[in-house]
Amino acid sequence: MKAANKKLPRWTQLWWVWFAIIFAITFLSFWPSFFSAIVNVEVHIIIHGVSATAWMLLTVVQALMLKGRWRKYHRKVGYISLGLAAIVVLSGLQVLQTMVLREGTATLTMIFFYIDITGLVLFCVFLWLAVKAARRRDIPLHLRLITCTAIIPLEAVLERTYLYGIPSLVPDFGVALMASEITLLVLMTALVVGEWWYGRLRWPFAALLTYYVVMMLTQDMIAGAAWFQSAAVSYANF
Repeated sequence: MKAANKKLPRWTQLWWVWFAIIFAITFLSFWPSFFSAIVNVEVHIIIHGVSATAWMLLTVVQALMLKGRWRKYHRKVGYISLGLAAIVVLSGLQVLQTMVLREGTATLTMIFFYIDITGLVLFCVFLWLAVKAARRRDIPLHLRLITCTAIIPLEAVLERTYLYGIPSLVPDFGVALMASEITLLVLMTALVVGEWWYGRLRWPFAALLTYYVVMMLTQDMIAGAAWFQSAAVSYANF
């Protein structure tokens, strides 16, 4: 039997379930530091946190609409959601400014700045390509690209999952970052291998895996570069 003829297990096609799991992990991971203390959080951080969480929830709703064959409403909500995506990105950029202004150019701060700024760019690219795929009626590609927009924020989510979930093993954000990156590498590798095994390999998951590999290999070098630190400070003071 050829790989292309292998039937996908039913559980792999329940997109809304996987999006729901991502949403649940996001909400629970940010509960200690964000949702439970939201009255003490700055407005722009609240906007970013709430809009990013809403984006995760929206992927669940949109996947359910596709499952229910409500494609007319799926398209309408999809175009409206572009406004939400803009809020996620713009508020995220302001959060990065605040982070650099408060914490300066410490190595870990610069690593987070590097990861987050490139992640926001990649989020925009994947979303733009997802819209183009939907217009071409390439729904499998569209679903993969939207999935990538939900996976990208998991770096910050998983850090808090480990930090607050197993503090004895993950005592600080440096260790949490490493644990998060390793988890994402394993996740993306599993997705790419799974798609290859069932003969349905498309490029988005492989591209996101490549991004995480490059990120891990370059983050220390970039974060320690004087030109990058200078650019981060200039951006923060913009």
